[in-house]
Amino acid sequence: MPTHADVMAKTIAKQGVEYVFGLPGGEIVAFIDACRRAGMRFLLTGHESSAALIAQVVGQITGIPGVCAATLGPGATNLVTGVASALLERSPLLAVTAQIPCGIIRTMTHQRFDLNAMFAPITKKSVTVGSEDTEELIDKSLTLAAEPRPGPVHLVLPSDLAVAECDSAVISKEEATKNQPNGSVGLSGKVTEIGARILTSKRPLLIFGLGVTPVAAPAVRGLIETLKAPFLVTPKAKGILPEDHPLFLGVASGMAIDRDVVETIQTADLIIGIGFDPVECDKTWFADADVVSIDSASMSEGSYHPFEALGEITSLLTQLIATISHAKPWPKDLLRTRRQAVKRSARPAAKGVSPLGLLEGLRTVFPRGGVATCDVGSHKYLMGQFWPCYAPGTFFMSNGLSGMGYGLPAAIAAQLVYRERAVLAVVGDGGMLMMLHDLALIRELQLPIIIVVLTDSSLSLIRIGMERRGLPAYGVDFRPPDYAAVANSFGIRGEKATTVSEAKTAVERALTKRYPLVLDVPIDFREYYDLV
Repeated sequence: MPTHADVMAKTIAKQGVEYVFGLPGGEIVAFIDACRRAGMRFLLTGHESSAALIAQVVGQITGIPGVCAATLGPGATNLVTGVASALLERSPLLAVTAQIPCGIIRTMTHQRFDLNAMFAPITKKSVTVGSEDTEELIDKSLTLAAEPRPGPVHLVLPSDLAVAECDSAVISKEEATKNQPNGSVGLSGKVTEIGARILTSKRPLLIFGLGVTPVAAPAVRGLIETLKAPFLVTPKAKGILPEDHPLFLGVASGMAIDRDVVETIQTADLIIGIGFDPVECDKTWFADADVVSIDSASMSEGSYHPFEALGEITSLLTQLIATISHAKPWPKDLLRTRRQAVKRSARPAAKGVSPLGLLEGLRTVFPRGGVATCDVGSHKYLMGQFWPCYAPGTFFMSNGLSGMGYGLPAAIAAQLVYRERAVLAVVGDGGMLMMLHDLALIRELQLPIIIVVLTDSSLSLIRIGMERRGLPAYGVDFRPPDYAAVANSFGIRGEKATTVSEAKTAVERALTKRYPLVLDVPIDFREYYDLV
């Protein structure tokens, strides 16, 4: 008879999961081995946080929850940041942690935590295996993780239960999904009312947020073509429409030149949120705006109460388009003014390279459909606003939890899913220092990821914030290693570029020859003061 670990692994595998990410420990190895026998590949990461970050981005791309595994005690606590990130990044994730054997947990205090209590606030659900039918538990957990809004589900697996016999009967993926609703909805009176409010508005403005998945892109295009009103995107929705579209007015909000973007929002008399999730906003302008919302889940909370039509977004957009009898374009002069408001040029750099100039240069040589990931730091603000995206699912950024260390694991996830596509990670020297261990996995799998490290010897975003408060820059400067040399020590090509031209040449060469590259670029962080 199969064990609980066997049933868990087989049920997960039948959902189409290919990889399990994590670090083994004595108490979780039975589950890891069961995953191997079920046909999933276990990939060893250098830290549990990376395992959760990689898994969540795999889940975000594929729509199938990514899976990570860790042992009890420190393994579980190390997983916390990555799991919390999945909650606020709205990414489907299944996190499995081991626990002390059921028979001795009341006596054994070594490495003992109440894991359900610890993970409950940062997951959609945290439950212990054995509390209900194991096959049914896994199936329900995967469904919960993927349904709107997606997020993490945590399972506690006591080590004795993992190897105990389980009489659950594993069902097929087809059987698991055949009775689920197909997402279709009938014509909604709320959609009709939203259409009516759009038609009575003078300057409607669309904001596309993280709830809009790539599958909805055709309907999004149809809405823009019908309404002919301008639009913004949030960072996690970049690329849902090409950013060289004549009606694109920038990225909202919390990115570079945010004051200009918020001014554009305030120019509108009606905000039409499509999948708009305030989790991406570091200010509360949305609570003061007149917002109507098309979404798969309610975002109403606190002082924010949009008029909502909830359901499957593509279907709702199709219904909304049918209610729009005529277009609602903005005056040409106003549209031109607001487009010009988000244009910026790189400033001359006295020491090092202009960060904006570097990003502009890299974008000219990076493929239009390539995938870019961005870590957290000052460069995130520039990348979010000024890195143009042209296709859905080509940009990944932590903008819910906004945790440093996201960029490199996200790039690994993207390259695992998109084997033939170019993948670029842009990280700061502080974030790179956190995630150096990921180079070992990149080297092992020979993933041709290009990693551009913006080196300024400071946590510049914090430095700027301190100085604006009248505080001295204290505890933010450090001496980074030679990242090119570090990369070489991992068996990955490392180079240093001191000009934009050198950086472009190095990236073009790596793209052509398809090898992993760490490119260390010293930058002049003073440009951030004008943009962040």
